Amino acid sequence: MTERPLQGKKIAIVIESEFVPKEIATYRERFAQYGAEVELLSRLWGNAELTFISDVQEAGETPETLTVDKDFTEVDPDDYAAVIMAANYTSVRLRWLADTDVEQDADGKPVIHGNSGRRSPAVQFFCRAMLNPRIVKGFPCHALWILSPVPEVLAGRRVTCNRVMLGDVQNAGGIYVPPINGVVVDGDMVTNDSADHSAELVDAIRDRILAIEAGQVPPVLSVATTPSARPSTAPVVAHPKPRRILMLISEWGYWGEELVGPLEEFDAAGYETVFCTPTGKRPNAITVSMLPEYIDPPLGRSVTSAEMAAKVAALDDPATAQGQRLESPLSLADWYPERPYWADPQFVRRMELYHLHLDAANAKLADFDALIIVGGSGPIVDLVNNQRVHDLILGFYRAGKPIAAECYGVACLAFARNLEDRLPIIRGKRVTGHCLEYDYKDGTGFMRARGEFLDFNMGPPPYPLEYILRDATGPDGAFIGNFGHPTSVIVDYPFITGRSTPDAYLTGRKLIEVLDGEPPLLRFGW
Repeated sequence: MTERPLQGKKIAIVIESEFVPKEIATYRERFAQYGAEVELLSRLWGNAELTFISDVQEAGETPETLTVDKDFTEVDPDDYAAVIMAANYTSVRLRWLADTDVEQDADGKPVIHGNSGRRSPAVQFFCRAMLNPRIVKGFPCHALWILSPVPEVLAGRRVTCNRVMLGDVQNAGGIYVPPINGVVVDGDMVTNDSADHSAELVDAIRDRILAIEAGQVPPVLSVATTPSARPSTAPVVAHPKPRRILMLISEWGYWGEELVGPLEEFDAAGYETVFCTPTGKRPNAITVSMLPEYIDPPLGRSVTSAEMAAKVAALDDPATAQGQRLESPLSLADWYPERPYWADPQFVRRMELYHLHLDAANAKLADFDALIIVGGSGPIVDLVNNQRVHDLILGFYRAGKPIAAECYGVACLAFARNLEDRLPIIRGKRVTGHCLEYDYKDGTGFMRARGEFLDFNMGPPPYPLEYILRDATGPDGAFIGNFGHPTSVIVDYPFITGRSTPDAYLTGRKLIEVLDGEPPLLRFGW
């Protein structure tokens, strides 16, 4: 970093009476050291300049003054690299509304109502700044009060503040975060908990300005984002080969062959497979899926060959070349937003923000051609009733892209539903899945994690998958178990479903035929 990295930049400090002298002095001195020009702004009420008085910390102290000759109603916030609302009670004073600021009735008398605070010129100035992600916004101590009349620009933002502001931040939908060195940074926004941390605020703002210039700070979505800034929802043209497949895997144990089978089919077809888990942790195979000697209770025989056990063990071992493939999966929790609880006091505002982030998450599905959900007992724990998984499935479904699922992973399709009608997306479709005749009575899920045995015994499945799928497909669809047949894979576009372990390779092969068959496979197995 150069000695004067902000050379040529302008920083706006918005003040009023009851400012904190040492805070303003820190801004002037420290920004000047970095080469930036500091301008004091306020509301001048038609005057050429106004003099403001500082707060008084101790009895007998003489308050200081500052003279300001720039009115923020006459400048453009886009002209500044950063705008800072001064600490203490300056923001409260600047929210004052004159009669000329509000609506007038037929007799010319001011009309005051709950939304009148939004018309404050100072509020509007900061609201405009919040909508420009290239301006760094600084809010020390009590300064977030300036945003309380426009809570949509604060909703979902990670901030800190003076403790008397906690209720205001919560009510506006902001997310309070305990500060580190007094400061919290959230994209283009920097907050601190006290004017005592003014130097830290300056340094964080400096770093944000430089990061934005370098293109390292992506725009932050907020409820107030203009429609033109929303991600496109236009249909995505399919990618040319090589295809990219998103493979979703439980962190609580996958059945080895149900990952190896489709993965080997994709590799042979020249596809790229990208792995994803609920929180980005490395997935691990269920222990018994690596043991040829394990006798499957419903069948009374082994379902894992020695060759397959070796393949699964190699993939499960992070020290092998194959095992390295699973070492850094995508995190679904980092990718897709969490839907708020219905009882959230700011539910409407948080739902608006949730949908904005959901649009952005779905836009990234343009990088993939299809989704496959790996089976095993683990999905019962962290995939089936996972809202983010449901949103991922709905994203592929609405984009018209193939969705494959195996064994207990098929249950995810039954619960991926639109909030509006809450009907299963597989209603009227044909699917297969682990049928009742093959269900366990006990002992479905010992798993091993990085060499340490975990006595995680799923026990009997908490639900008969066949019954769920029969109900979810409805009277116009069907569950097809194919009991007694060696394999069961059903294609009813866009869904490709596999019953269990023996169907792993066939499920992968049929997904390939759906994507690249001549003609593309749309129906199979019924």
